[in-house]
Amino acid sequence: MPDITMRLKMKRLRGFVCVSLILALLALPGMAFAEERGCTVTIPTYVEVTGTSSLTDAEFEVVLAGLDTEEPMPEKSSSTVKGSGQVILGPMTYTVPGDYYYRISQKVGNAEGYTYDTAVYAVTVRVVNGEDGGLNAEVWAVKDGGSDKVEEILFSNAYKAPEDPKKPEEPNKPAAPTTAPQTGDQTHVRLFAALLALSVLVMILSGFRQSRKDRRFD
Repeated sequence: MPDITMRLKMKRLRGFVCVSLILALLALPGMAFAEERGCTVTIPTYVEVTGTSSLTDAEFEVVLAGLDTEEPMPEKSSSTVKGSGQVILGPMTYTVPGDYYYRISQKVGNAEGYTYDTAVYAVTVRVVNGEDGGLNAEVWAVKDGGSDKVEEILFSNAYKAPEDPKKPEEPNKPAAPTTAPQTGDQTHVRLFAALLALSVLVMILSGFRQSRKDRRFD
């Protein structure tokens, strides 16, 4: 009897091991599929320049930063564009459902005449299980200081041509002095003229009388 009981126990143990191995083999393909599934996300951003710029090849750099060290990141965390245009950030690949958080900003440059947009956007990437067994992602952004989702991530830079240095103004020339005599001066001039005329008249009369006397003696 002990031998029969032992044989039955061994048979049951072998059956349990076989069933476990079969279940494990069946689970392996599913596990491999779960590891291989994923989704890829790229984030489009836009840069615009207002104003008339003579520097048409000015470059603008848009930067992506993860809020956590575990956030999937692209090979390059920034991208540049000359003048106005589109900047694509990514791709980032996700293999696990969840919410992932990023910040997108523009690097402030030093090109003369430009005012750089310093806005910062908080970006959320939500990864969920899809009906087909894969992963799907939804992306949205909120501008710092706001609460509503934005339709696009836009950096608006302005250009204003530097003003030419002003020439120093010439000092005002002093006004030429007026030569017109004052009222008192005019009175003195008239008096002098009258005296001069009177003197001339006296001299003429004196000469005339002297001439008459001379004629009488003759």
